[in-house]
Amino acid sequence: MSKQCIKSRQELQFEAVTLHKHHPEWSLCAIVKKMQCSHYFISRRIARYEQFGHVINQPRPGRPHKADAAAVQHICMAAAFPERFSARDIAAQVQQDSGAKFSTSTVKRILRKEGLTHMSPKVAPLLTAQHKLHLGSHPLLQLTEAEIKHFLYPDSI
Repeated sequence: MSKQCIKSRQELQFEAVTLHKHHPEWSLCAIVKKMQCSHYFISRRIARYEQFGHVINQPRPGRPHKADAAAVQHICMAAAFPERFSARDIAAQVQQDSGAKFSTSTVKRILRKEGLTHMSPKVAPLLTAQHKLHLGSHPLLQLTEAEIKHFLYPDSI
């Protein structure tokens, strides 16, 4: 049993155009059978190549990205310091250094895109005094040692 090689979308696009250029006598159906892709996929790629001269995707309309290449580099550089391990800390540092304000979710998205997924705290926060005070008022914590033993081991006493 052999493993099937899974090609990326870009590789398939270039292969479709290459087959079309090097074998002009082949019909669209012959290219579809050769590549085992959909007819729509192949016809769109060949049409795009004939119209624009390449198969690279065109920029889409919509809101442009807030972070340019320099901002992405600045965020990655800020993430390199071990004392800034959370996205919130990195966003605050970038705002302090460059004045550019990025939300925590934007910093997380950029870090994830750059392959830096380890930028979240790995330890749980310690209990604060308010937590300890709240836990201290719990009725089970007011028991004596004998009552705790009786509660845990009722048959032994």
